[in-house]
Amino acid sequence: MRRVMALVIPLALVAAACGDDAGTTTTTEAPTTTAAAAPAMSPAEVVFEDQESDGTTIVVASVTLPSPGFIAVHGNANGSPGPVIGHSALLPAGTSTDVAITLDDPLEATDLVFPMAHIDVDGDGVYEFFPPDQTTDGPALTADGDVAVVGGEVTVDGGASGGSGALITIAGFAYSGASTVSVGEEVTVQNDDGVPHTWTANDTSFDSGTIGSGGSFTYTFEEPGEYSFFCAIHPQMSGTITVEG
Repeated sequence: MRRVMALVIPLALVAAACGDDAGTTTTTEAPTTTAAAAPAMSPAEVVFEDQESDGTTIVVASVTLPSPGFIAVHGNANGSPGPVIGHSALLPAGTSTDVAITLDDPLEATDLVFPMAHIDVDGDGVYEFFPPDQTTDGPALTADGDVAVVGGEVTVDGGASGGSGALITIAGFAYSGASTVSVGEEVTVQNDDGVPHTWTANDTSFDSGTIGSGGSFTYTFEEPGEYSFFCAIHPQMSGTITVEG
């Protein structure tokens, strides 16, 4: 092992060696450290086009980042960005095109998604976002100072709203979507709220059980009629669907 030994030499000897009879005064300054510059958060831009998918992967046409970062894909929360359902690998500063992103929570029916640009604020190359803690990776901003996010529709191949069935969406503690269907037609109930719900018939002819956030339930009506339904967890939620023969 290499050792480094420090020698203590009297100051008078140093002065004599340098020919300074008057002596020498030395001042030691504390070393200074330079804080790492914060990464640029602007300007950023995201371009996303409506597309078809199997529900597991989407493709973002392009993203421009002022610093290395990610694309975080937010789900649909009543027409606005909801929870993150997937994100890209670390992307370099500049423009990246045709970025394929595998979703953590696959889409089971045609729906909106919201790709958003995020900056790797702490520089560790790992996507971390836990608002309101601003030390983690944060949203990038456009040149106008807005969050760089864009919404677009993903049509899921064979999904509930693709023409082969009807879709009822739960969002904002309310049911919306199909109100009239035909006998033999599949109806999918999609929960886009952040809490669980049910889709339960007043006459008990159907009951989804608990549908978790982002989950769905599919039912086929075999008899015509008018069916009233409600949420067994939140009884103030209700609706009616008409089944035509």
